[in-house]
Amino acid sequence: MSEEKKKKIIYPLLLFFSFSIIGWTWELIYEFLSEGILANHGVLLGPWLPIYGGGGLVIYFLVNRFKKNPLLVFMGSFVFCTIIEYSTGWYLETFKHHKWWSYVNMPFNIDGRIYLLGSIFFGLAGLAGIYVFIPLLKKFFDRYNIKSLTIIALSLLAIFAIDFIHSIDHPNIVIKHKVLDTKAIGEFKLFK
Repeated sequence: MSEEKKKKIIYPLLLFFSFSIIGWTWELIYEFLSEGILANHGVLLGPWLPIYGGGGLVIYFLVNRFKKNPLLVFMGSFVFCTIIEYSTGWYLETFKHHKWWSYVNMPFNIDGRIYLLGSIFFGLAGLAGIYVFIPLLKKFFDRYNIKSLTIIALSLLAIFAIDFIHSIDHPNIVIKHKVLDTKAIGEFKLFK
């Protein structure tokens, strides 16, 4: 198999893990700054949120083709990622019998699973993904040989698969650990 064909398989895998880990980190930092709490918000135990990885891949495979038109990139990311978040929320509530997030107190929400400001954020994240993060990540991956990247991608995939299989019967239920007095960091609260 040629190096280019290998890249077509390995790069999306690495993008999935990159966006999953970036999403997990974003959620951790956001809650720490806004509430003074550290919590793993994922269904899985590892430091990744596959909903972000899935959203990143949808943007990469479906929305990327419209990158000459930023409005279409925004709208495609807005729509596809909103559908992913709503369906994931529904699935988790229906089959895992737990809510990992709720937007019931946010304006313009649908069943507490999605809300307008979050969907706008998805649109903006899609723009950042197409025009900044995906090109930077691909440039970063290009610095390494395909054999090393394959080992990294397959190792991550194996660990992820174990975590996923374990989490089918033992999903991570969000446990929050208060680490700061939120009054002391009130000025850092985001979107409040």
